[in-house]
Amino acid sequence: MKHFDIAKWTEFVGNSVGEAERAAMQAHLASGCRRCRQTAELLSKVAGAARRLSQVQVPDYALRCARAIFLLQQPEKVQILPRIAARLLYDSFREPLPAGVRTQQRLSRQALYQAGDYWLDFRLENESGTSRVTLIGQIQHGEHPGKRLEGVPILLVSGKQVLGRAVSNSLGEFQMEYAPTKRLRLYVPMRWAGKRIELPLNHYAGERQESERKARKGSGRRNGRGRPSADKPKVIALEQQDSGKQKRKTTERTR
Repeated sequence: MKHFDIAKWTEFVGNSVGEAERAAMQAHLASGCRRCRQTAELLSKVAGAARRLSQVQVPDYALRCARAIFLLQQPEKVQILPRIAARLLYDSFREPLPAGVRTQQRLSRQALYQAGDYWLDFRLENESGTSRVTLIGQIQHGEHPGKRLEGVPILLVSGKQVLGRAVSNSLGEFQMEYAPTKRLRLYVPMRWAGKRIELPLNHYAGERQESERKARKGSGRRNGRGRPSADKPKVIALEQQDSGKQKRKTTERTR
């Protein structure tokens, strides 16, 4: 008995075979071939499901969301862009504290960088009780502030691993959340300009931990830790007295 392969049965279900071949395939099914009948029935169900799905009208908002997801998830083209040297213009942690205040617990930090003709303003916020950090930023053209920088990819990178990504909106704004880790930097590829902006973010966390350590150390000194106790000389004197008594007892026993 000659069997037909799945490609022929697909053409049979789709009505794309000749009359003579169709008659031969129908005669084969009528002969009782169980394997070919199961194949033909399965392909008939698949074709019926495809016809029903083709009649479904997908809403426009669902199509827009699907296209946006595809744009975010599509692989980046491998291209080495020269880095623009960035210069720090403003850092909120470098502002002087109010008069009479030694330290201050800060849960947010704002910084402004200039990289060539572009300005990168971002804010780091750390909610109390959690280790996650929220990064809110905006990229602008320094000479043309009204120029739209929409669709600029913003990548948060640690070594060779991408931890987070965002795309700027029509105002050049972007936002993402992340957990602090080593070798963390912000990577902004600008392919239309043939350059990239790259900023390290680890030193922000390091400076904050250092400031908190100094604050705890200073608080401990104010509470009396780190100073010699006033009772210490008395303890030494008592130990010397006990030592003298033990020496006298030892001398009397030897006599």
